[in-house]
Amino acid sequence: MDMFAPEQRERTELYREKREFSPIMEKQIVDRLAQGQETFPDIITCPTKSCRNPLTVKNEKKYLDIACGNCGWTKRIYKQKKDGG
Repeated sequence: MDMFAPEQRERTELYREKREFSPIMEKQIVDRLAQGQETFPDIITCPTKSCRNPLTVKNEKKYLDIACGNCGWTKRIYKQKKDGG
């Protein structure tokens, strides 16, 4: 298999796009943690094109901190209050 084949590059790029932090990925993280899961099993990559390292997700009481240890990119997502309380 040629590593530089266009088909292989396309599959690799599609995989990276699916794992890159995005608004869709943000919603998945919030939804899974709101359901009571303690961790997010998927590897999420940094949205900085020159970095693409895995991000860490810290689950705090009122928010989630998502950060890249390599380039310093960060995002804070506030959790939604549960209905009725």
